[in-house]
Amino acid sequence: MTDSSSDRADPEVAQMAGELFQAKIDAARSPQTMTHLLQLGSFRMEIVPDRDIDIQKLFKDTIADLHEKFGEEVLKINMADMMQAQQKATGNMHG
Repeated sequence: MTDSSSDRADPEVAQMAGELFQAKIDAARSPQTMTHLLQLGSFRMEIVPDRDIDIQKLFKDTIADLHEKFGEEVLKINMADMMQAQQKATGNMHG
């Protein structure tokens, strides 16, 4: 036989457990290392720092390549792409 206090405690325990799991997930997703970010229009590229990567050259070459392939169109922003990137960044769609 259970008393009514245990019925009230279950949602509180579930909420606390949910908060604990969310805190662990957030901690796992928190940046352990900084990244270099290049965002141009809807294009977004993140690179984890590495002493073997010349990030300035990589970004310059990437911008030149994008401009060569897409011209001024590379500067246009597709809102659907931006919303998807934002969802990935906040963890709703981690990729």
